[in-house]
Amino acid sequence: MKYAAIDFETANYERASACALGIVVSNGKGVTDEWYHLIRPPKMLFDPNCVRVNHIRPEMVEDEPEFPAFWADVARRLEGSVVFAHNAPFDMGVLAATLDRYDLPDLHFRYGCTVKLSRVLWRDMENHRLNTVAGLLGFSFQHHQALADARACAFIVQKALEKTEAATVEEMMEAAGQRLTGFHVKRTHRPAALFEE
Repeated sequence: MKYAAIDFETANYERASACALGIVVSNGKGVTDEWYHLIRPPKMLFDPNCVRVNHIRPEMVEDEPEFPAFWADVARRLEGSVVFAHNAPFDMGVLAATLDRYDLPDLHFRYGCTVKLSRVLWRDMENHRLNTVAGLLGFSFQHHQALADARACAFIVQKALEKTEAATVEEMMEAAGQRLTGFHVKRTHRPAALFEE
């Protein structure tokens, strides 16, 4: 069994403004691979509210590479996998917008959302925020740090596998009445013609 969990932090409210990414790969029993990096966003516009939440300031990323430098590292971990995120529409939206912004190749994987999963499997929790769900399941971490959040997400999937007694993440999702979604990039960015006059 293999699945990945991801978490993005953004510089502002634009989807293509990733300033950090954490990826955790698990075999269902424990972590087998981790990857984390700060990222210079395409525009150095940092919203004060985003900085207050994730504590990533412009000077921390000004000397970091932009996302294309990390595409191969990300693709190696996500391509062909099953990927989870807590509030997956946000993280998948950031990834899709970033691939579109830089005209990077598509990634092919299916994904699930641990918010939706936790609402089904642990209905009685006071809320289904990442820190609440992971904390009540026995995982303590520093919320809004991308690698820590990805670890927490992977842990929730591990606990969901145990609760459903599923042999695979596909079986787990089915047992919870959830569906995996195919990742898709809506292409809006038109790269400049190579020999434009």
